[in-house]
Amino acid sequence: MGEEFGFDKDRFTNYNQDIFDCPICSCVARLPKDCSSCGSVFCGPCVDSWLKKQSECINRCPKGSQIQPIQKSLKKIYDDLEIKCSFCPKAFKIADIDKHELNCKLPKCNNYDICGNNLTTNEFENQKVCDQACMLLSKIKQIKNKQDLYLCLKQYVKERQSVNQVQAFNYSTNTIVNQDFGNYPVFKWDRQRMGTGITFSDGDTKIFLKEQAYMFRTAIATHGFEKGIGYWEIEADEKTENELKIGVSTCRDFNYNTAFCDFEFGWAYYGLAQLRHNSNATGPSFGKRFKKEGILGVCLNMNNGTLKFSLNGEIMGTAYTDEKLKQGPIYPAVSLLHCAGCKLITGKPVPAIFLN
Repeated sequence: MGEEFGFDKDRFTNYNQDIFDCPICSCVARLPKDCSSCGSVFCGPCVDSWLKKQSECINRCPKGSQIQPIQKSLKKIYDDLEIKCSFCPKAFKIADIDKHELNCKLPKCNNYDICGNNLTTNEFENQKVCDQACMLLSKIKQIKNKQDLYLCLKQYVKERQSVNQVQAFNYSTNTIVNQDFGNYPVFKWDRQRMGTGITFSDGDTKIFLKEQAYMFRTAIATHGFEKGIGYWEIEADEKTENELKIGVSTCRDFNYNTAFCDFEFGWAYYGLAQLRHNSNATGPSFGKRFKKEGILGVCLNMNNGTLKFSLNGEIMGTAYTDEKLKQGPIYPAVSLLHCAGCKLITGKPVPAIFLN
């Protein structure tokens, strides 16, 4: 069943009682609550929905009865329950299943048992692989003799040499020129890697979140930078009410119902004119405030491991210098709170202000 109901009994490996059976949906309770009078256990979502329509317990208990989260002694028993994933044969503690399934339901690379990566909407999607390395690995798996293996590797080396020559940077002008016929990386937000409630528009370049909760939800871009200098812009949405966290992540698979910069793999500028890295609470002051108007420029320089920001064409400075910012892939990321949105602008050259 969906998250508005409980868990099906046949998914559990160690539940053979009825103590946590919800009388509303007849499933094992999700986010369990109980009645202080009759002791019945309900799904949190089920009983919350019931109480909006009825002002009393389903068993017609006295009006002074309270519906609240189950007590510690019962919670300890509940937390020991093990439940099988809906998408794979593995079983997990009930408190961990939602986080696991969030990642497990995503489409997997053909070589997932080796690389551990999910598929993303990139140039390798049609081959059902996550990147160039796995595409090569898939070809190698099909080769049956050493001669064909040699020819395959030789062709791969030749293609990579050609790509490296095309992607060489020209520093002789005020902006970095990508010699790939004047083109720059064009990418969008990844529909498979986003927090709950985020909506997409404008070819998946615009995202917006509007919900009752005050929890950060993250969106990850489809493109990961491997080397050199990357540049993109975040255009504010005038309907935004809460500041965004904008930056990069070296990890693209995690709990998207958190801010990416809460972890050691995320670096962000927070629209309150602050920085956030490996923290959800504190960070140094930086730059100017940014919320519902303006364009924020983001420049990732993997040559020297720096992340810089500009606001409306004015450089705000170097936010981070970190050796980890030299190692790709590194993905653009944004975290939205309550009522917020933005537009991702790509395919532009690096402004001269970032090269001084």
